[in-house]
Amino acid sequence: MEIIALLFNTVIETLVSIARLALILVPILVMIEIARHYQVIEKMTDKIKGALRFLTLPKEAAFPMLAGIFFGIVLGAALIIEYSREGYLNKRDLLLIGIFLSICHSVVEDTFIFAVFGANPVVLLTTRIILAVLITRAAAYWLDRSGAKLA
Repeated sequence: MEIIALLFNTVIETLVSIARLALILVPILVMIEIARHYQVIEKMTDKIKGALRFLTLPKEAAFPMLAGIFFGIVLGAALIIEYSREGYLNKRDLLLIGIFLSICHSVVEDTFIFAVFGANPVVLLTTRIILAVLITRAAAYWLDRSGAKLA
């Protein structure tokens, strides 16, 4: 009887988790479509095109990167998956975005959290951004120089 109760609780908790994710991701995807319709994404891309050029990323990488930087890995990943499915980003771009966001995600939230515990927010934010840019640029250089094929 305990196994049935355990399975039942697991199924219920899984469904609740899926519903929570849907409550977050569905409105975000709707907002993305609205942003595309009103060309908000293009306006944002224009503001960071120099950084994208330095990282050797296409303009289509701007929105997923900005979402990941400000809202976190989960939202960034949702957009990256969406852009990948639509064919906007190739495997090289996906790898570079992943490298960048693994270092520099949720900068607003994380900076506030660490500042509460005594970290200097300016040093923390600056260090994360600089490291993310340098390491991503080095990875891009290595990928381009080595001619590595991403399967």
